Amino acid sequence: MLDKGQIKDWEGEPEDPAKVVPVAARSGIAGAIFDSHEALPTGERVTLTHEQTAARKRRGQWIAIALFAFVIVVFVLTMTKIGANVLVRDL
Repeated sequence: MLDKGQIKDWEGEPEDPAKVVPVAARSGIAGAIFDSHEALPTGERVTLTHEQTAARKRRGQWIAIALFAFVIVVFVLTMTKIGANVLVRDL
């Protein structure tokens, strides 16, 4: 039985950490860019506390409000810039 949110491989079976083939570390700039983002499945689960869940929800709401405000500002600036010229047409 799969836990909720457990990662599946392409066949739909849970990943087996013993089957993971380690990749040789790269040197130079390629290693600095690509190897730092590699993650190996450990099977560990992170459970957020009530405070962390509430903080995540608040943060998401503030990001949504900021995005909405940005869209409104861009719309208002666009309308003020072209608003007076909308009725002026070359015939």
